[in-house]
Amino acid sequence: MQNIRSEGTVPERLIAAELRKRKIYFTKNVKTIFGRPDLVFRRKKVVVFVDSDFWHGHRTRCIMPKSNIEFWKNKIKRNRRRDKEVNRELRKEGWTVIRLWESDIKKNLHKNFEKILELLQ
Repeated sequence: MQNIRSEGTVPERLIAAELRKRKIYFTKNVKTIFGRPDLVFRRKKVVVFVDSDFWHGHRTRCIMPKSNIEFWKNKIKRNRRRDKEVNRELRKEGWTVIRLWESDIKKNLHKNFEKILELLQ
């Protein structure tokens, strides 16, 4: 469990590297914004969350552990409920929320990066 990162994951670094290449200003893991988004574009009021397939319960790519099944089901259910609450609160405050799945970024970085660029323009 100690090897699991909540920030600085490979998908986050891939997106951040593309943003830097294009000289797009952003901030990472802002603690003062509710939900602590992975990437923040303050001027455009856009936040990006890069969600892990397991921890955020992707419908088809979340592989549940074989032991302590009930614990993990409840844990992931709480995480998904919290994600919805974070989205709701941030939208109420005027933020645009983008949620990207880690495996989607790894499969097709360009497509997911374009989603961010569309909202920033």
